[in-house]
Amino acid sequence: MEIKHQIRCSGSDVLVCEDGRSYQLTIQALTNPLGFGQALGTFDTLEEAIEGAEHFCLVYRIAKEHGYYLKNDELVRHEGKPIAVQWLLERRFTEQEWCELIASRAAAV
Repeated sequence: MEIKHQIRCSGSDVLVCEDGRSYQLTIQALTNPLGFGQALGTFDTLEEAIEGAEHFCLVYRIAKEHGYYLKNDELVRHEGKPIAVQWLLERRFTEQEWCELIASRAAAV
């Protein structure tokens, strides 16, 4: 796999890697920069993958501010249901929509 795009995001690197058929969105800890990280999503085009990476960084930053952390391919918090990263990548919430969703989930607990 070849790295096509890289973003520093909340203490990690978010990578877009090409595998010849598609583009993989992965996250890699800065403390362990070997390999290509943990897979978060797959895209058909480089442009979609880069947009997905930018969007993931936005939602991940906000989620961390609200006590969530990444576990495998989900954002989790000590209480409440996990949020699938793929679901977030498909919906492309605006910053305001995502903040409102996070706040409503916190209020429901």
